Amino acid sequence: AIAKTNWRDVKPFFEHGARALAGVEKSQRSRFLALTERLPRETGANVIPFLIETSAALAEMEQSTHPALLGMAERLVGVCPAAVSDFLKNAPKVQARIKDQQLARWFDEGMRILEENEDGGLAFFRLESGRGERVLEALSSGVGLDRIKDLLTMYCRALAGESVDLMPVQDLKEKNIGWNSAERATTEGKNIFVPSFVERYPTKDENFDWFKVIVTHQVGHLEFGSFAFAYDTPSTLFSGSDQRAVLGKDSTGKKRATSDLERFFDLFPDRKLASDIFMLVEDGRVDHLVKGSYRGIRTSYNRVQGESIAERPSPETLPLREALMEVLVRLSLQTAGSISTPVELHEHIDAIATLTRGVQADAATVEDAAETTLRIYELVSQVPNVESPEEKTEERDMDEMGKEESPEGVEQMTQELQTGGGGKGQPPQGKQQREYKSPKQVEFRGDFKPELVQALKELRKQKSKPEGEMQMEGMSQEALKQMLEKSVEMEMMDAQEGEVDDQSSNFVDNLMNEASNQEAKARQGSQFPHVPEDDRPLSTTEPKTFLYDEWDFRAADYKPRWCAVREKLMDEGTSEFYEKTLKSYSQLVAKLKKQFEMLAPEMYRKVKHLPDGDEYDFDMVVESVIDRMAGDTPTDKVYWRRNKIEREVSVVFLLDMSASTAEAVDEARHQIDAWDFPDDPRDYMAWLRTRREEMSRRTYKRIIDIEKESTVLLIRALEAIGDTYGIYGFSGYGRENVEFYVIKDIEERFGEPVKRRIDKITPMHATRMGPAIRHAITKLERQESRTKVLFLVSDGRPQDRGYSREGVEKEYAVHDTRMALNEARRKNIVPFCLTVDRAGHDYLKTMCSDMGYEVVSDITSLPHRLPQLYRRLTV
Repeated sequence: AIAKTNWRDVKPFFEHGARALAGVEKSQRSRFLALTERLPRETGANVIPFLIETSAALAEMEQSTHPALLGMAERLVGVCPAAVSDFLKNAPKVQARIKDQQLARWFDEGMRILEENEDGGLAFFRLESGRGERVLEALSSGVGLDRIKDLLTMYCRALAGESVDLMPVQDLKEKNIGWNSAERATTEGKNIFVPSFVERYPTKDENFDWFKVIVTHQVGHLEFGSFAFAYDTPSTLFSGSDQRAVLGKDSTGKKRATSDLERFFDLFPDRKLASDIFMLVEDGRVDHLVKGSYRGIRTSYNRVQGESIAERPSPETLPLREALMEVLVRLSLQTAGSISTPVELHEHIDAIATLTRGVQADAATVEDAAETTLRIYELVSQVPNVESPEEKTEERDMDEMGKEESPEGVEQMTQELQTGGGGKGQPPQGKQQREYKSPKQVEFRGDFKPELVQALKELRKQKSKPEGEMQMEGMSQEALKQMLEKSVEMEMMDAQEGEVDDQSSNFVDNLMNEASNQEAKARQGSQFPHVPEDDRPLSTTEPKTFLYDEWDFRAADYKPRWCAVREKLMDEGTSEFYEKTLKSYSQLVAKLKKQFEMLAPEMYRKVKHLPDGDEYDFDMVVESVIDRMAGDTPTDKVYWRRNKIEREVSVVFLLDMSASTAEAVDEARHQIDAWDFPDDPRDYMAWLRTRREEMSRRTYKRIIDIEKESTVLLIRALEAIGDTYGIYGFSGYGRENVEFYVIKDIEERFGEPVKRRIDKITPMHATRMGPAIRHAITKLERQESRTKVLFLVSDGRPQDRGYSREGVEKEYAVHDTRMALNEARRKNIVPFCLTVDRAGHDYLKTMCSDMGYEVVSDITSLPHRLPQLYRRLTV
């Protein structure tokens, strides 16, 4: 196959593909290459990308799995050769979510779908299928962050009492600001970062519990003030005997610290040891407060803490100082049981146990943790890091440690060590001091970096101040940089010699940039978004951004998380357009107001001529008596009662703000294809600028102006009737940027801001209706009204860049919109489409079918027709 191709096509394979092929199990390489002979192709040129991409994917997987994978690929090539490449390229992603033995079950389900519907099977192996997502979810015991993010975000905000977002920890690692792990949970003081996928346990419930525990611990640091440490705030446990006040006197004349935690850690000769102790003590305090405040998670929390102990080394196997720190880890985890410890450390262990349990109290603060750290540091720093004699160990019960020690005795012991320990931590004669290593991290606690977080908070605070004010306070950029260099010093301990300065400088620069990121993000928000390079489900951590599936009618399945809807509040202009419209349509306004007021029900309507009721109807009683006296049969319907009648209607108006709404209403309508635009974003932006410049040189009433006038008249009518309503606009460009503009939110009261927003309604980009409709549905779903209506006002068919796998495909776009409207109807929402496109019947018959729609042939009649249609739909 390679021999048949042009040398220029083959060259990339020999440059890159051969190296990737080395990752394929040796005995399977001929089998793998043989697949290429069975691939459909006009020439042999597509062999090269197939070999490069699929062999690279196989290299990511264990070589023991290659025979089974190639066996599946051979089965697949006989049914649908086009699916082989997607299957092999995506196999590593699938295997990351399910176990090896379940991969075959996933593949068999894909084969079954492929035999039913080729497009559906191709979407399955491309990982673009809703059914495929459900199959993976059912086979996997793991839990992905994307599935539980919304729920856990609400949970975090409820605990923290502030706006906290949940994000994958990989996002923080990529910023390179001091957090290196892409696996452990952490926080940078504002948001919580957790792994994107967890599969520690055999069931989903257990993995979800793990997610809850690690999230709760991180929120605990925010809620219980781990980063709010204030150096001058006295402790509550050591009232009147704070060592910070005594030790701080020695810092006279030193450079002023730029954060309280920097000032605190400057008290210690060994910052690394002090940092380890503070983190363990503070983690223990937070764990205690979490379990005491939130009883519902206590069972899961205790189980995870117990599992953490089982994974830890025994103190008797460690050098003395590290053994003492390992005991501190176990004390911070509040675990029971017994451990073997060196006999010569018993006095120190008892003192540390007394101090640690003291700070695990409901009233304890982060300042108490700091004072406890000072005292434990004096105890630990006196112990040399030398090997422990194996014969001098003893089994001790964790619960009994420190019970005989009094706080006063511990205080006296630490003070004696502080004043009399000239040769701190020096090894006995004949024993070699070993380099101290921090304790193995407790996994569920993640990365706790208090000094770094407080440094970042200080930077954010300084960056938010007016220029020059920071220097007035003596906080120069250089001083902040020096503080940060100390803060990240601990991160560099394992770096190679010569790399420390470079890495530290890199961290500091990135931190400085991160502090001023908010303003940069605000500027970026107005720019055109990045276009994904491949067809994959989207993910987002941005606020007010929502992901929706998209219907692929060829595959008869949804593409999961395919479109991003970005909700934006419409800018405000002036109320001149609103007032001018009311004046121009004054007669119609009066007529509409009268018509709509007739719809407004009375709170209690009197119903007469009833055989039973609250009271007699006096007129009917008189008539009944007269009939009897005249010899006629009298009526028995002589009662009346009051019936409470309420009008319960909620409606969302969704206005098309695509570029084609800039067209003049007094000119012959262009065919919608005249508004076709380039696929390339750069070409598109140049095309759009040209169109807008052309439009700006003319003065006329546009389709968007008619939509705006109709909106003003509707508002006037709806305010008279009292219905709940929201008005939104939509546009965008590409599936990753469907813009959803809030003109009047459904929960918002009408007022001056709404009038001013109407003025800013303007033609924007393209028309991707499906995701905008789905987002409008979520707005209506929250309403409790009996009648819910979705009113779509458009000037043409749905159309957008990449609106299908092949590009701008009209049939695909129409079917996705139809499915979105069907979703509304399944949720008891009445959809209605109104278009001013004279050719609208062509596609509305397919798009709306048995649903309500209307084509307005005379665009100028829209302000009259829209209120009439609304009245008809809601009576």
